[in-house]
Amino acid sequence: MLLDISQEQWVRMRAAVLDADGREALALLKEFIRRVEQQQRAGLKSHLES
Repeated sequence: MLLDISQEQWVRMRAAVLDADGREALALLKEFIRRVEQQQRAGLKSHLES
């Protein structure tokens, strides 16, 4: 599974790791998990519609 991230998200993620900002890192992970779940649901729906 691949997750495309924007340049801004990459910068935020890198800054959170370098600054040891746990809150920002957790917020990014939550955002990424939501996106992956949405992609999975969209893929499941299109597969069932075929």
